[in-house]
Amino acid sequence: MKRLILFAAAAALLTAPAALADPGQGKGHGKDKHYNSGPPGLSDKPYGMPPGQAKKMWRRGERMPRAYYVETRYVIVQPQRYRLAPPPPGYRWVLVEDDAYLVRSTNGLVAQVVADVVVSLLR
Repeated sequence: MKRLILFAAAAALLTAPAALADPGQGKGHGKDKHYNSGPPGLSDKPYGMPPGQAKKMWRRGERMPRAYYVETRYVIVQPQRYRLAPPPPGYRWVLVEDDAYLVRSTNGLVAQVVADVVVSLLR
């Protein structure tokens, strides 16, 4: 009797991975272009940011995440190109999507916001 139970348990363990390998025809399996490309909410977001941060527009007095005002890909080196005034000492201009932010260099506090600065250049 013990052998029969052990045999049944071994057979169940050996066949279980084969049954789980096929994702089936459920919603999104095998047909979605983002299947297995990351967490569900982050696969389409820029830089894999959480959904609440992907289209975030900071206001004056709020703090930006450190990555924006420290990384050089966001910092505006030539503000005149965007028709922005030179930043005062201790501040820098940061470009996130189409918006420019005057941010304190030490803590990311937003001092000024210029919305759609890139779009306004095209007019």
